[in-house]
Amino acid sequence: MSNKQLVLDEIKQAQQLLTDKASIENNLIELKKPVPISFMKLLLVSTLSIILLVLAGFEDNMIFYISSVVIISTFIYLFRTSEKLTIRKLENNKHQINELNQKATELNHMLKTLNIGQKYLSPTILDKFESYVLNNLADTLKDCAIEYTRECEQEQQMAELRKIQAKQEELLNEFSRIKGNNEPFEMEDFKRRMNIE
Repeated sequence: MSNKQLVLDEIKQAQQLLTDKASIENNLIELKKPVPISFMKLLLVSTLSIILLVLAGFEDNMIFYISSVVIISTFIYLFRTSEKLTIRKLENNKHQINELNQKATELNHMLKTLNIGQKYLSPTILDKFESYVLNNLADTLKDCAIEYTRECEQEQQMAELRKIQAKQEELLNEFSRIKGNNEPFEMEDFKRRMNIE
């Protein structure tokens, strides 16, 4: 098996481990997600209370008080029910949550044993590493890291260049505006307005 193939295999293994880890994390989020409050029940009780208020007339303070108490009591009841259901859900899924946490720990350990540096363990970077090897830009993981660093530096330089070009365009536009309006031009005033040092 060629050196290139070994590098590709390690990249593929890292990609698979990251995919598995993301899947486990999503499953854990779902299992730990709180049971939502039943807003339909709250809405039903609120609607019935409002109908009662309308039928009795808003002048009746006792009906208004009772309706308010019913709505608030219903909300508290539904909130507490949601908490209880969430606790029950966590208890029911405790074994599965523990298993997923254990698998996540194992995957983290496996990721640390790879020759790929920790800072390169992201799906985007690994996809770039794979393309470097497939396009003969790199033969080893070290070459991939060097190529990636070079690419990042190049992107950063291009971003700086775009900022400079944008500033130049802004200066030219402001200068053209001043010239077009026949405004008096003073270099110090221009520098101050355009934040030029």
